Amino acid sequence: MSRENQEFSRIFREINRGFRYFTANYTTAVKNGADVTQQEIIKALEDRDQPVDIVAGKLFEAVKKGVQYAGEQMVDSGVDIVEQMKAKSRKK
Repeated sequence: MSRENQEFSRIFREINRGFRYFTANYTTAVKNGADVTQQEIIKALEDRDQPVDIVAGKLFEAVKKGVQYAGEQMVDSGVDIVEQMKAKSRKK
């Protein structure tokens, strides 16, 4: 295999590894955000004698909390990726 092909293969492996890492983190963040939403929805519906507009507002807030939680996890994941890249560049 020529040097150029080896370099291309190495770059492709790095991209593939990064994509799999991102996908795993994204999947985990979405699942955890959905879990947060589920718990908030259960809490919101404990009192069954609420007006519909109150329930709708609580459901909206539950979804918002779940999305926010997932977003925060993705930001944390992004910070981890950047720190790994910094550490890797220091080794070279």
